[in-house]
Amino acid sequence: MNGSRGRERDKKRRIVLRRVNDKFLLEDDPELVEDLLRRGYGTRSERGLLLDPIEAAHLAAQRNKIVVDGVEVTETDLLKHVHNFLRYIVYRDLRKRGYFVKPAGSDAPLDLLVWEKGRKVGSDPPRYGIKIVTEGIGIKIADLAATLKYCESMGLQLVLALVSNDGVVTYYKVFSIRPDHELSIK
Repeated sequence: MNGSRGRERDKKRRIVLRRVNDKFLLEDDPELVEDLLRRGYGTRSERGLLLDPIEAAHLAAQRNKIVVDGVEVTETDLLKHVHNFLRYIVYRDLRKRGYFVKPAGSDAPLDLLVWEKGRKVGSDPPRYGIKIVTEGIGIKIADLAATLKYCESMGLQLVLALVSNDGVVTYYKVFSIRPDHELSIK
């Protein structure tokens, strides 16, 4: 039952991209565009599929043959275009765990958006907002409060992704607590 679908998903493809500003554009292959969208990669544009460098690097890590502007590139080559390597570490870890993940926009106080397993990117809203915290550096309480407020206003569950010095990622959900009644301090 799962045989042909599993073989199809595992089949490594040649993905031909063109660099457009800080993204990569896949055009001229509607079947591949639809497959990658279904698997949670990229954003549809009028010219094809726009991939963030993190997504392109992850596709290369999956042993797809990636060609950018006529030159075959590796995961390492694509990582040179990733501005925050920790974002890639957490992205890769969440993908490995079966989640659909997208880099958050530059205007958001988050690093990544994550969809519940079984939900579809594009038609369902993300469930989690990921904020990456580095071991030994942490996060200021004012920044954490602002990020939590942003997530709550967007209907997202805030999750801190703590990346240790040796690259191990641990996740912590963040909640705000509102007492049922006012506390009086005497």
